[in-house]
Amino acid sequence: MSLGYGIGRLKVNELEAWLGRVLVPVEPSERLAQKLKARLVTLSRAGPADGWMILGLVLTGVVLAVAWMGIALRVALGVLALLGLVKGGQRRKSPQSSVISHQ
Repeated sequence: MSLGYGIGRLKVNELEAWLGRVLVPVEPSERLAQKLKARLVTLSRAGPADGWMILGLVLTGVVLAVAWMGIALRVALGVLALLGLVKGGQRRKSPQSSVISHQ
């Protein structure tokens, strides 16, 4: 069995022999190993991106708290306004308030 097309076709055993000669495992130098280890340590530790992420989470929490407080205040003011309208309507309808105001 042969691999490839044209003039430079290789048989399977020739390809295996060629790959065996070319792909020889090589032990990395000590300097290269130290560089790779240093990059791994730098990338795995908390970098500036983590600080920005924490700041973003804190700011998001503050914005959500302010928005929630705004909604709560609007609801409370709405309830108080409704109570004021109800109480104001009751004062106008009661006969005692008219008697007191005329005296």
